[in-house]
Amino acid sequence: MRRIIVTLIAALAALVVTSSALADHDLGKRDRLRFEGAGAHSWNMRGGDSPHDQNARALRVRVGDPSLGEYVAAYSRASLNIASDAEAVMNLSLEYRTDRHLGAGAPRISVEFQNGDVAYLSAFYCNHPLAVTGGVWGRADFTRFHNGCAFYVLGETSNGGLPYEADGARSAWEVYTDAHPDQIVERTYFVADETGGYRIDRLSLGAGVMYQARFGRGKSCPTEASC
Repeated sequence: MRRIIVTLIAALAALVVTSSALADHDLGKRDRLRFEGAGAHSWNMRGGDSPHDQNARALRVRVGDPSLGEYVAAYSRASLNIASDAEAVMNLSLEYRTDRHLGAGAPRISVEFQNGDVAYLSAFYCNHPLAVTGGVWGRADFTRFHNGCAFYVLGETSNGGLPYEADGARSAWEVYTDAHPDQIVERTYFVADETGGYRIDRLSLGAGVMYQARFGRGKSCPTEASC
């Protein structure tokens, strides 16, 4: 009987550790979300929140004239130092209000590869409205959605100017990495560089953390399904 109790206690302890890892937690310096650009940005409760998290906060972004530096880019030290096989990168995704700015170029996640190519993961080409919000909020998940999702690449793997598209069995990211298995992701970052207002939530840059309430807190993403 004692062995059964000890085993049960160990299992419960492991469950607590796992649950803690999956909940929002304070982040170290490597994972904190950082910003550049002269555009305005703040996490706040004004303007609504994604229904997929349990807080009431989202990232408000305001971009003026990008040519004057009034853009917003966001990244972590981890996302600027991924240096991993592209096929191993997970959780390139974000949620956003569709009645705010949703343009062909922004909001997006930019991915830089070791060979100098850049992938532009624009939410516009992967927009899946969230029915529970009446389509007011949308989600773009480039590493998970198997339909209705695409992105463009500039450089040697540009695909002749055509997008890499999810094909029903694979995500757009899988289609790309299957075609270019030697690609290495060097860094990723969020970009808003088209004039307008944005509201962003549940941002994941493929570096193991999803941001959904504050710059210094996030949710760990050990699997594709976890974020």
